[in-house]
Amino acid sequence: MTTTSATRRLPLRSFNTEKRRVLGHSEFVIVTRVCLGTIQQRGSTVLNPSLVSFGSTESDFLVRHVKKVRELDEASPRGVFLANSYVPTQFVELLSCSDLQFEQHCRSLQERLAKSMKGSTAKDCVFAVVHTTDSSGSQITVLKLDAVVEAAETDIKAGKVTLRVLKKLIPEPGALQKALSWPDPRATSDAILIDANFTLAEYFSAAFELGASLKSPDAERVLHRTLVRGVSTVSLPKVLVDAAALEGPADSVLAELAQNYPELQSAANEAANEPRPAGLIRKNKLGALPLVWVADGAKVTLPSSKAGSVEILPDPTGQGWMLVLRTTSMPVLEN
Repeated sequence: MTTTSATRRLPLRSFNTEKRRVLGHSEFVIVTRVCLGTIQQRGSTVLNPSLVSFGSTESDFLVRHVKKVRELDEASPRGVFLANSYVPTQFVELLSCSDLQFEQHCRSLQERLAKSMKGSTAKDCVFAVVHTTDSSGSQITVLKLDAVVEAAETDIKAGKVTLRVLKKLIPEPGALQKALSWPDPRATSDAILIDANFTLAEYFSAAFELGASLKSPDAERVLHRTLVRGVSTVSLPKVLVDAAALEGPADSVLAELAQNYPELQSAANEAANEPRPAGLIRKNKLGALPLVWVADGAKVTLPSSKAGSVEILPDPTGQGWMLVLRTTSMPVLEN
């Protein structure tokens, strides 16, 4: 498998076919092999992964975790392996290697995570590598299952309720904090990543040499801010209209806009050299973000579509500035 650089800029057209769910709850998924190990004391103590047997109940539990990771929508972040990373090669080999080789690769992957956890605040966990197949092919999913301190199980027998306290549990799919699954069917992404605390604790993605983009809402806010600060007040209404019609990786969107708005070229060059992969911009989302003007304790907030209705002019008295807002109806004081 050819690895890809986190700085690649992709053509906008490649995004149009990606707005779909990868796996739905009705998808028939088969668990082929599972390796389980443990990491404790932030990587200081480990139990090497080994293949485990499983029944229908365990299989269903793991399938629900895999589905949780592989459910995508148009706002999901991209995951791009760093250039020259060996991890994608390991994933390819995990699909068809012997059981012994499967365990060896899983041990290598766990060692990566354990090493990356040193110095972090990571919790003790069960490390799982799950090989699944469905109608689209085979997948490798890596799960970091943080230990739950305890829970209680109740049962009703002979008209009486019994209680049993269970300790050292692993989380349900909805509580999954960190995981990745390969391959990603999106043309702009190598792997699907779940990381509930990515901005503060990057050890999970770093362990597997995976660069993760911002989610689409965050990427759209960053791009919107770049456009507002990068072009003149005169050009702002037009650039926001043009940007709202585009979709795809943010660096590609910015590069296309810079062709018509040279003042954005510097920002486009910076985005192209950003080591983190660009987040995906969705069509018509930028136009929904507000514009905000602030001065002397006053704040004026408008939809981006109203950018052309505002002018900033010098006060004729020479005492400051005027913000002029043109409206089609007479302004009314609400309070």
